Amino acid sequence: MIPQHRRVLACMSSSIFLALAAACGSDGNSQQDPEPFVPEAYGEWLKFAPEGAVCANGSQYKFFVNFSETSSNVVVFLEGGGACWDYEDCASGGPFNTDCIQEPAGTECIRDDYPAVYLHLDALEPFTAITEPLGVIDGDVPVELAYPMLSGNTDINPMGDWNRVFIPYCTGDTYLGSNVATYSDPDDVGPDVEFHHMGHQNMLLVIEELNRMFRSVPKMMVSGCSAGGVGSLNNYPFIRRGMEGVDKAYLIADSGPAIPSKLSSGEPSNSSRLHDTVREPWGIDVMLDSLPGGEPIQSDRGEVNRVVAESFPEDRLAISMFERDYNFTVASYEKTFPIFSDPETSVDTGAGRTEIYRLASEDLEALRELIDDIDNLAYYMPYYRNTNTSHCLTVTGLEDIGSSELDFINAFQEDPGAATWVGTEIETDSGTMNFRDFIDQVLDDSAPLQSQYEGTCEGRFQVCALDCEAYDAALCEQEAQ
Repeated sequence: MIPQHRRVLACMSSSIFLALAAACGSDGNSQQDPEPFVPEAYGEWLKFAPEGAVCANGSQYKFFVNFSETSSNVVVFLEGGGACWDYEDCASGGPFNTDCIQEPAGTECIRDDYPAVYLHLDALEPFTAITEPLGVIDGDVPVELAYPMLSGNTDINPMGDWNRVFIPYCTGDTYLGSNVATYSDPDDVGPDVEFHHMGHQNMLLVIEELNRMFRSVPKMMVSGCSAGGVGSLNNYPFIRRGMEGVDKAYLIADSGPAIPSKLSSGEPSNSSRLHDTVREPWGIDVMLDSLPGGEPIQSDRGEVNRVVAESFPEDRLAISMFERDYNFTVASYEKTFPIFSDPETSVDTGAGRTEIYRLASEDLEALRELIDDIDNLAYYMPYYRNTNTSHCLTVTGLEDIGSSELDFINAFQEDPGAATWVGTEIETDSGTMNFRDFIDQVLDDSAPLQSQYEGTCEGRFQVCALDCEAYDAALCEQEAQ
């Protein structure tokens, strides 16, 4: 198949343009047909900087595209990261870890070589010996190793030969924001901080660029983890409608679930406190007001699951998350429940972990109940893995093979697909599947879309879960140390 951005170029540049106009999908009116986009290169990450798109400190926002010579399909992946909504975290970086916000206005938050030097080996301890077998050059870890849905290796990624779009994250608002907030030091010591929570507005500008690049797309996958999971789900309607040439679309929103505002008991969900907290500083209503059919989401953030699914009934949609995720859940509850401000029950203690697990179990049960009633939306929920505190299925399972980095390298060389997705397995009626298998299932239009939930206690922290037979408060406290 000739990619659309090349096929159109061949037609438009032909000396017999008028004769070929019908085959090219044009009526011959150059004023109506935009000039076709031709990338500067194929098979490498190219930078794009939409005018008006900014990071937290007002510096230029950038995204990256790796164009395919063999496919017109597109995968769009939104980067993960933390969030902030007060002076303590937004001024210092906090869990959002935005070092550039502490620098003078305009200091770049996204390097031009970001995909090639996504991480350095120092950030992957204890895997300090990982080198070229994994694509790591001179200690620099490429984004394809961190996020395998961006890998060009089809043994790892079923979309490896597609056009790949990497959307970095630098606005602290899980891609929901349309507001420039000013945060003041409650102790009246530090200077005010102007923070650009413009994640949603950036996405709109990115979508315009992508629509210009990709005029005919047989298949498009939208995905992302953590903040990117939140952003991929909530921005999906804008991507889906803004990418005018897409025929068939898919969504896998990873580890950033939109929890219903009420539990099955009728009580407010545990995540509803955070939903209420971030709404004003991030300016979320700007996005909700422009979303067709989005009225129910105004009162229940979890309704975005239903609204998106009903808006695109022919699309195949999914969410994923580990039952014992200890990253997104901590971010959701730590600052909104007073119990975690007590040193005896902080999130670093066994008692705190047990409470986080309890809150998350209630919320995820309500989410599964909601999704079970939606035909074209499924979930994939393994119980636990060691890698990244059981956070994000769409990151490589570095910490789940052996006891050293060499174990992972050897496993990767033998079977890169199995090594990459290790720890994401679920036992089903038809056998064991991993997350790569689930991606294949989502992309398979001929097969029914099926949810998968493990629900079987495993791993070192099952001793901290009240619903596990192995629960033991004393052992949990030891494990938490």
